[in-house]
Amino acid sequence: MNDVVGGLFALVTLWVIVRIIGGEAARQTNGSALTQPSPEAVQAVRSMFPDIPEASIRYDLSLSGNAEVTCEKILQQGYLPLPPPDFPGADEARQAVSEEYQRRQTPSTSAAATATAAKTASSSSSNLISRFHLESRLQEPHTTPKGKEPAAVAWSPNAQDRQQSLQERKAQMILQARKRLEERRSK
Repeated sequence: MNDVVGGLFALVTLWVIVRIIGGEAARQTNGSALTQPSPEAVQAVRSMFPDIPEASIRYDLSLSGNAEVTCEKILQQGYLPLPPPDFPGADEARQAVSEEYQRRQTPSTSAAATATAAKTASSSSSNLISRFHLESRLQEPHTTPKGKEPAAVAWSPNAQDRQQSLQERKAQMILQARKRLEERRSK
């Protein structure tokens, strides 16, 4: 009886060892075997995300095998990881990423962008006042028009009333934002 139990134990142990070794070899084969992505899939992803290097797109498509999965990964992460150095086109991808990084880090470019953003912000605030013809209401201490009390917003069946209500609410928001901006500047 002891011989039978010992023999079964040896067979089970041998079977487990073979499964572990065989399973790792099969996983390594599946993990290292990259499928060649179709040029149409590469071009489709490349047309949606032209700033992503093509080698990174090809590498991710070869791993996932699906353009939708690759697009979803780009949308979630904002980028695709660079392919390994032995992947075809990896050098060009690394060079493109390096050039993009250097272009973004150039001090003159970032200073010019900051100056442009500040100029746009200051001109857009004055443009909103002039665009909606709110210059006369800017000097009024109370922003609501005379004779009108702020009422609860109700849906009007008349399109002109709705349009007028929306324009008034937009004007109120612009004037309130301008007032807050002036308060911040005065502090």
